[in-house]
Amino acid sequence: MSASDYIPVEGASEAQNMLLNQIAEKFHVSEEHLLEVANEVYEYIVNGLKTDDTESQPRSLPCRVSYIKSGISQDIRDAEAEEALALGMTINTSTERFKIASVKFVSGKPDAINKQIFYMPQGVTSPSQLFSEAATHIAQFINTHHLDMTVCSYQRPLCLGVTIDLPLEENSKAGGRVVCNSLACKGMFGNVDIASSINSELVKQHLPVKVTATTNCVISTMVAAQRHFQQTCVALILNHGINASYYEKAANIPKIKDTELGESSALVAINTELARFGENSGVLRPTMWDHRIDRESANTGRHVFEKLVADKYLGEIVRNLITDFMDARLIFPKDADVTMFSQSYSFFTSYMTIMEDNSSDLSEVGNLLKAGFNVNASLVDRQIVRALCKIVAMRAAKMVSAAVAGIIRKATDAMDSPEPAFISISGQLTEMNQPYVHCTIETAQSLVQKLGLPEPVFNVLGEDGYTVGAALSSLSK
Repeated sequence: MSASDYIPVEGASEAQNMLLNQIAEKFHVSEEHLLEVANEVYEYIVNGLKTDDTESQPRSLPCRVSYIKSGISQDIRDAEAEEALALGMTINTSTERFKIASVKFVSGKPDAINKQIFYMPQGVTSPSQLFSEAATHIAQFINTHHLDMTVCSYQRPLCLGVTIDLPLEENSKAGGRVVCNSLACKGMFGNVDIASSINSELVKQHLPVKVTATTNCVISTMVAAQRHFQQTCVALILNHGINASYYEKAANIPKIKDTELGESSALVAINTELARFGENSGVLRPTMWDHRIDRESANTGRHVFEKLVADKYLGEIVRNLITDFMDARLIFPKDADVTMFSQSYSFFTSYMTIMEDNSSDLSEVGNLLKAGFNVNASLVDRQIVRALCKIVAMRAAKMVSAAVAGIIRKATDAMDSPEPAFISISGQLTEMNQPYVHCTIETAQSLVQKLGLPEPVFNVLGEDGYTVGAALSSLSK
């Protein structure tokens, strides 16, 4: 929705429609602007491949190099031929829970997949406690799901892939350390090799299981996508945060040129850390409401792009817009108790599914406002709230599509000859907001064509492919 295609709310006052129109103008992004964003994302990735020194290269994304190669598709097919078994484990960012999955390949049939969530007991404050609990949960999972371990031994252990939704620096094919400046991260993961730590605890449990891959969640998502779409070269996660990965020629990554990996001919996975895009850049052009959210956040000035587009922030942007209407006395009855709207992050992004309510009386919108905020909203009020949700969601979707277009351009550079890029999208927003996803895909396809590249192919995965992707990553040779 933009200023040019904004449709006034029927029955609304002139003042109400004027404020809606002003907001639509502020959130409007032109195609020219989106192409600027796409080209700058491309530039930030190019710079991020040169060095990890952000002081010498401030206009860059971290672009963390993974040991996962595009050839993992063949490794998975080999495992399928052997009817192999693999384990995957996702460590929740807050370390409050683990998700474990097993993948059993059965020739000629769909993969046999088990999943289970384990919650951490209170009082776990050290890495040794965390990884000891992880090993215990793995043992419980194996017993609960009656996994056949008779073919496993310490000489031929069951492969385990571990994935985590935190910045990860892989230091070997199996090992990786979390790179995070927050006190919570440093306390739990500071300078800890995740693979080595978990493997030590697995030995104590007398389990013939071994961590053979440690990845960031966006990498394991891309691997999960390759199980179904072997040509996948880009993965996008639309979750509480946002991230994207793609495959790059190792020989084209200056910062690893003197390493064994850098001298290979492989295509390796790159975790772009897309959430950080926009730092040291003016291309995003945040609104006053975006600046407010950034100022009040715990990481002011950081993760600028993420604050415009991610699940964590979209609902809060809408809440701020609603409160502007409230302050102008342009929404809700005068005697309504609007206390809940004054509470930060009380309007959840999941509420924005109400933009899909096309009933004549917008009953879903009305029910949500009554149940969630104890407000009896008029039909005009409901239309205004739905319009605000749409304005915010469509701006976010278009900005994401621009970033994806820039990543597709970089992924295409790594191809021997330009071919349609295959992109897989995963995350909570794919489930809770279909218009957001459709707009992202359609806009990205248009932008990529404007960049002179073949039209990309998009595949939408389920909400969580991380854990299965971690299991598949463990098979990497």
